[in-house]
Amino acid sequence: MSFNREDYKNVKISFDMRREKAALEAEERKEQVCAKLPEMKKICASLEETGPKVYYAALEGKEDYEQRLNNIKYETETLLKRQRELLLSNGYPEDYLDIKYRCPLCRDEGNINGKMCACMRAELIKAGYESAGIAGLCGKMNFDTFDLSYYTGEDRQNMELVLQKAKEYAESFCGVGSGSMLFFGGTGLGKTHLSVAVTKRVIERGYYCVYTTSDKLFSDLREERFRSADDTSPSKTAKYGECELLVVDDLGTELNGRDIVPFLYSLLNQRINSGASTVISTNLSHRELLAVYDERIVSRLFGEFLPYKFTGKDVRMQKLQF
Repeated sequence: MSFNREDYKNVKISFDMRREKAALEAEERKEQVCAKLPEMKKICASLEETGPKVYYAALEGKEDYEQRLNNIKYETETLLKRQRELLLSNGYPEDYLDIKYRCPLCRDEGNINGKMCACMRAELIKAGYESAGIAGLCGKMNFDTFDLSYYTGEDRQNMELVLQKAKEYAESFCGVGSGSMLFFGGTGLGKTHLSVAVTKRVIERGYYCVYTTSDKLFSDLREERFRSADDTSPSKTAKYGECELLVVDDLGTELNGRDIVPFLYSLLNQRINSGASTVISTNLSHRELLAVYDERIVSRLFGEFLPYKFTGKDVRMQKLQF
């Protein structure tokens, strides 16, 4: 399990900057108060000597070390008490000089005793939504917002099963070896909705995901194909092979994609052979896919992916009738 490495690096940098900013702001508040209150300046200077005092107390040997340490502790507590009294008597909050970390649990380190803090996980998930390409979609397209009331009879039973399997897949996803899914069926039946929902949940569970439309995927593959040898800009296609879950929506809607079909096959084959997982949605049937792509791709989709057919009446059209 691993969040997007680039996301992790960026979030870690933001945490470092956040911590530095909090320390600087605390230092500015201390300078402000010390300039106003001479006694506070003496107290702060004495408190800054606590560390060196402990160090030198240890150098003096084991004899009476505990007593020396207790004396330092008592002096420090007395100074801190007087500091709080001074702050309160001059109209400041008693914690005015404390560093104001955004997360008091991890002190903006992002980790607590070697374990990731909930605050950093939340930031990584948010960054994951952005880098995966679903930041603007996952608020309205998630498992909780998938409305089964638009399906009736056998279609309802089928879509209940599809929803259940999509949830199970997202909840049990464990990276390599998790398998792949193919969502196929007519337009407006919820394929994009569940594709986004799966992506969202897998990201929340800490995995590196990429969501893309087939049009965007083909555009990137084409650009990579015609990339000049001296082009040193970052590859737009590397993420499609690196991510733990690749979600491709609306396969078959891309324009003029025949020249890229071999590269699509290569990508799918690479992911299948490495055990990486892919979720693909398409409005096309098995026969229609054969008319667009070569048989090798279609056999991969229906042979290596778990196929789930979406049935019912176009939900978007139903919504327009209300």
